[in-house]
Amino acid sequence: MKRKIGLLILITLILTATLVWAKEEPMTNWLQDPATPLAKDVRTNFWISLLAILPFLFLSEGLLFYAIVKFKARPDAKPATFHENVRLEIAWTVLPALALIIIAFPTFTTLKKMEVPPKSDLVVEVIGHQFFWEYKYPKYEINFAEKPLVVPVNKVVTLNCTSVDVIHSWFVPAFGVKQDANPGRITHAWFKVLRPGTYKGQCAELCGALHALMYITVNVVSEEEFEAWVEKNKPAPVTPTPAAPPVKTKI
Repeated sequence: MKRKIGLLILITLILTATLVWAKEEPMTNWLQDPATPLAKDVRTNFWISLLAILPFLFLSEGLLFYAIVKFKARPDAKPATFHENVRLEIAWTVLPALALIIIAFPTFTTLKKMEVPPKSDLVVEVIGHQFFWEYKYPKYEINFAEKPLVVPVNKVVTLNCTSVDVIHSWFVPAFGVKQDANPGRITHAWFKVLRPGTYKGQCAELCGALHALMYITVNVVSEEEFEAWVEKNKPAPVTPTPAAPPVKTKI
């Protein structure tokens, strides 16, 4: 009994230390504060789901622990003589079903928001490679790779994602966005960041030997800073070369 309690305490301490480390470690900070309305909806949906499910976890594990201690095999133990309990079986079927219904409403609402973006202010093409990201801004004819994505704050940014080799996944936790980039297909995601800053992410689909190093960095800047960045990075206009006059030949 003492060993079981000690093991339970050890597991609790390990999980707590892991959560604290994940919160403080900058490159693996998956417990980021929501930076978009969509991420806030995802976080709220997580807490609703957790609160709806936890009572069943505690109840089932508590009953299991009670049964292990209470009905431990003894020399004078007698086998159980009871069978089914219809009321109990109905209860443990209906109550989880009600919990799933409660979870379903905010979940489907959030999924609908993910699939139907509002009117876009900026479209960015995201192309996954082994093992880096390429970004294209069709409106400005800007194209680069292995550099931070730059977007304006408080603007709806639509991502058109694809891949040139294997399946990748563009994942920035603070945005509430995790979108697969599939070869031969174009998938869509969107976000609207509420505050400037630098946000980190990573490819979330195992894509090869260097998958763990396929980081994502997004710099969210003011509209004025974004316009200055566009002017600095867009290609220079091409001056057409005048055609040479035709050469006359004597017949």
